[in-house]
Amino acid sequence: MKAYNRTTFWTFIVWFVIVPPGLIYLFLNHNDYEINWLHLSLYTVFGFITLLYPIKKNGQPLFLIMWVTIPVFLKYGIIAEIIVMQLSVLAILFAFNNSISLLNRFLLNSTLFFVLSIVSAAVFTLVGGEIGLLDFWPLIIVVFCYQFSHVSVRDLVFKIDAHFRKIPRNYIYNKTLFDYISGIGIIPFALTVYFLSEYVGFGAVFLLGIPFLLMTYMLRIYSNTEVINQHLQQAGEIGHQLSNNVTEKKVMDQFVEKVSKMFNAEYVYLFDHQAGWLELVRTYENGEFVEFIFDRLSPGQGIAGSVVLWNKPIIYSNREEWGKVSNDYAPDDMQSVLCLPISRDQSIETVLFLSTQRKSAFKEYHLQILDILCSYFTVSVEKARNVEEKVIKSERCALTNLYNFGFLEERLLYEMKLVNEGLIDELSLLILDIDHFKAVNDTYGHQSGNEVLQMLARILKKNVPRTGIVGRYGGEEFVFILPGMSKRDAKLLAEQIRSEVESYAFQVYPSLNNQSAPVLLSITVSIGVSNAPEDADEAKILLSNADRSLYMGAKQAGRNRVAGYIK
Repeated sequence: MKAYNRTTFWTFIVWFVIVPPGLIYLFLNHNDYEINWLHLSLYTVFGFITLLYPIKKNGQPLFLIMWVTIPVFLKYGIIAEIIVMQLSVLAILFAFNNSISLLNRFLLNSTLFFVLSIVSAAVFTLVGGEIGLLDFWPLIIVVFCYQFSHVSVRDLVFKIDAHFRKIPRNYIYNKTLFDYISGIGIIPFALTVYFLSEYVGFGAVFLLGIPFLLMTYMLRIYSNTEVINQHLQQAGEIGHQLSNNVTEKKVMDQFVEKVSKMFNAEYVYLFDHQAGWLELVRTYENGEFVEFIFDRLSPGQGIAGSVVLWNKPIIYSNREEWGKVSNDYAPDDMQSVLCLPISRDQSIETVLFLSTQRKSAFKEYHLQILDILCSYFTVSVEKARNVEEKVIKSERCALTNLYNFGFLEERLLYEMKLVNEGLIDELSLLILDIDHFKAVNDTYGHQSGNEVLQMLARILKKNVPRTGIVGRYGGEEFVFILPGMSKRDAKLLAEQIRSEVESYAFQVYPSLNNQSAPVLLSITVSIGVSNAPEDADEAKILLSNADRSLYMGAKQAGRNRVAGYIK
């Protein structure tokens, strides 16, 4: 907020230095033409309405107020034109909602349009223009120069601002082209208003102005419809893109990014609804994902909690509306808020929270677009979950959730290929076998044996290096594939695992008798180690050598030990 106050202060200083002294100078030195104040008031009303309800193309407004200000300038001079323009600028405060404060927005536009008025009038005078001129072709030429200078200076200011804000070039090009076409294109209509008002009377302004305003209103409705259709098309494209993802994480990430871009929302938060609580699972601020610690919300707590409690979406136009509802974390520049529940089978699964720095940014039709997007989102999440589940079933052991035999064999072939191609220096492999595991099954039952395998799997998974993997090779045998690890380091890792297993108390519930109390077991493991290219240059031989070192080295030497392959 302090940054905004500083900006407003310096904007006011610039405005105060330029506008009031400029107006005083003009009144004292260029107030040579008689003004019909009633007519000028009506011109101002037309100008105000024109800026209040602008036509928009791709979200960009058409500044067509020149159909009012050009005739005023030609009839009454620069003082009258500035009065109409400055009063009409007040409409911009209501027509465009953004993060800039009302005062700052007025000061910026007032200063800009004052400078534009001065520059355009100066060019008009330099090319020989005179107030009240009625000669057709000379008037066409001087008004063209007047309007061209107006558009050019405005475009220059925009490009300077775009440079510092790093706005994309294609956007700058499209807006520049748009401004020149609309700025020059309004000249015929403005001159028609001027000529008719001179030859027919002021009633001509109503004759042309009212149909013009009605036409702009109809075009505005059409433009809004076009925007909705574009959003609907975008929603379909986003839905197709979401369905191509095969992991739930990618679906969520892409959904959040696309929604942020589509609705120009600087802040997007995604909450997971589980067991009556809301947990923040995605935080997207100003174009990037951020890690953020956020306390869980209960139904009715904060904006997102209220959405869950009422099972209805909420739209807030500005910070004043929602400030009393939520005391939770919120960036200082957050204004408009849209929050809605995402349901599946009549149950709320997720809550989407959008916010932007602009006031009154979200409309009712945005909810309809988001409802479609959320439908795509829920279907894509469900699809991704099914895919992940199938992948897990095809790659993982159902009992231990470690990689299975098939995946281990494929991965071993891949890593050995990298070794042979010189892309990694070496590859180590561990085979681990539980000592006397049959005795555990015979004494306590196979259910207890499964419990031991699950607990052991957790120990093994905890000890996997970042670049390695571990899987269940079969029965009570497990395999570590360790790319980039030397044989010496692999043996050290194996010893660490062996020692940890030996000291761990395995708690099982016997199933072969009526005993209900848990039993603590101590088990040991034997581990064989081999390395490529030191011990083998083929995946099959590397695995065979590790297996041989396990049984010929560790098992025959008394079990509960680590043995490396020796040629």
